[in-house]
Amino acid sequence: MGHQQQQLLRQELTVSQILRVYGKKFTQITGQYSDGHDGRCAIGLIMSYFGWNGRDDYRASRKLLNALVALAHTGASKDLVIQLNDSGMSFDELADYLDQVQVLTSEDLMHY
Repeated sequence: MGHQQQQLLRQELTVSQILRVYGKKFTQITGQYSDGHDGRCAIGLIMSYFGWNGRDDYRASRKLLNALVALAHTGASKDLVIQLNDSGMSFDELADYLDQVQVLTSEDLMHY
């Protein structure tokens, strides 16, 4: 089993849990993933959960991939999350929104 797969198995927090729990360690920002210090947008926050330090560009792309894989399970797109983040929705509000979207997507899947 590859390192990537182990990492995904180890990831027990949902995106909304990451936003709620891990979000407390950072200041929410808009317009960029990271300010190079402790400011993160929602996507940057998820990337940091997967080990990104908010600065290293060469590691950012892999962490972004991890974040996108995690997001795919919620049924929300990266662009939507960025839009909600930049429109002033807090990490907690975003988490609530994603929980609602996820419930809808799983219910939809059950009906088909």
